[in-house]
Amino acid sequence: MDYDATLLRNALIVCTGYDLRLTFDDTDDANVYALIDPYGEQDGDTFETLEDVFDYITNNDQVFNYIHAANFAYQ
Repeated sequence: MDYDATLLRNALIVCTGYDLRLTFDDTDDANVYALIDPYGEQDGDTFETLEDVFDYITNNDQVFNYIHAANFAYQ
């Protein structure tokens, strides 16, 4: 399945109210992805790759179906 940060972010916002943000981890000196809850707080640990984000968020059926439908629409 094809995806990018914008698609994953849109799926999260539409289906869960959460957001996906690229941020900087000073400890690892690297860019990471963070899930942001509807109140603006980071939820849980950060993710090093979009693949990690995808694997985590597609446990939610609505998110998975949103991403799948978006992929189907663009083919």
